[in-house]
Amino acid sequence: MSVPNSRVFLLPKTILWIVIALNFGLMIWLDKLADSPWGWNATDLEKGSMNLLVDGLAIFQFVLLAFTLDQIMRFSVIRYNTLSQKVHVPAIIIQLSSILVYSVVGLVAYVLLYDHSFNHILATLGALSVGIAYIFRDLIAEVVSSITIQADRLVSINDWLEVSHDGSKEYLQVKEIDHRMVVLKNIFGLTTRMYNQKFLGMSFINLSKQEGGVWSRRRFEYQLTARNNPERILAIMNLAMAHVIETHPEFRPWHFCSLASIQEGAISYLVLYECLPEVVPYQAQSIILLSFIRFFKAAGVNLNRLEAQHPLENFTDTQNRLLDSYELGILRLLNNEEITALSNVIKTKYCYAGQPIIKKGAEEDWMYIISEGCLEVKIADKTGELKVVATLWPGDFVGEMSMLTGAVRSADVFAKTNVILLEVSKENIAPLLDSNPELVKQFSDVLAQRQAQNETFATQDGKDNTIAAASKSITAKILHFFLKKK
Repeated sequence: MSVPNSRVFLLPKTILWIVIALNFGLMIWLDKLADSPWGWNATDLEKGSMNLLVDGLAIFQFVLLAFTLDQIMRFSVIRYNTLSQKVHVPAIIIQLSSILVYSVVGLVAYVLLYDHSFNHILATLGALSVGIAYIFRDLIAEVVSSITIQADRLVSINDWLEVSHDGSKEYLQVKEIDHRMVVLKNIFGLTTRMYNQKFLGMSFINLSKQEGGVWSRRRFEYQLTARNNPERILAIMNLAMAHVIETHPEFRPWHFCSLASIQEGAISYLVLYECLPEVVPYQAQSIILLSFIRFFKAAGVNLNRLEAQHPLENFTDTQNRLLDSYELGILRLLNNEEITALSNVIKTKYCYAGQPIIKKGAEEDWMYIISEGCLEVKIADKTGELKVVATLWPGDFVGEMSMLTGAVRSADVFAKTNVILLEVSKENIAPLLDSNPELVKQFSDVLAQRQAQNETFATQDGKDNTIAAASKSITAKILHFFLKKK
């Protein structure tokens, strides 16, 4: 743990050199007054002295020497901590070193100024130390624990810890370490002060000191009905985790999904993942579950635990897929009757990984809803090589503009994995527009907003006006494409 200057009293470098020079100046003065640069040679406080100035200067010489040695020690440690990349001297070691410097200089001063024998002094101090150690045994134990924590580099300021107790886990950040206590802050911002000995007795993992960049590894389980194909569910889970990792930087690219148990017609699935320790566990789990639900709904997966509760029992697989995923895209503008009618005429398309789905420049009048798997949108660079510019996930729509306006395809799209697509064509959507002309305006507004997001406007002030103009233009294109009107 590095020691910031704000936590250690240290004279500016220039003043330190002045203090050192003052020691030599005092020696010269004493040499002129007492014929010796060392004041203790001319002083014996036990017998008394006739020269109070020399006695005072002798005492001051020890005080100045102790202060100078302490500052030189502090400066050296700060310099070492600044240059060292791995090992740093803890703050408590500096404090104890200061106490040691002043104690040693004080003992030497007492012996030399009173002309006492070191043997008698050491014997007296030994007995006195035993008594002091007994009286302050708790404080000494906390200080020793603090030295252990910092010298062994068990934790450092701002480290994140995973603390286990009573079968549960808590995530705490180290905010302060002093000679008696450790201050910890949890993920909710609440702080706790804990004695060093109690802290050493905790069972914890220092997440910030793991090798290989390991973050906070967590787990949770959930259940689905056993009627679902477990292999298919695991494939969707792994794809959903890939989506979470790509779209949320607080998650690390590490995860593991597997079966946990089977009981009472339900299968339990296990999810292991890794994220930043400051992310609240229920928040991280919520992000993952939202992605799971989106991908499951897009794939028409039964999310009910009990089979009898499934509301879409009499619908086909294609209908289930559309009814569960249409709200994620432009079709959310349709009402229940309209989306049910559309589900009767759409097609399901199966594609293999690497297969081209859309060709740039093609004139096609249908769009796709991704039900399972994911697609890659590619655009050619200056050299003509196709580069991936976006990844589309289950629930995403692609090709709306071409279906509604007849515009040519603007990019190449390929299957990144094996995919299942729902194909909605111009012929499928035309009856809905005939019966509800207001949908044209609604579709135009949604497409204009999406176009605005892709183009990055120069100023926010002109954004609304630009969207409105784009919406009118798209409306005209839709009317012309479907109804041959301008």
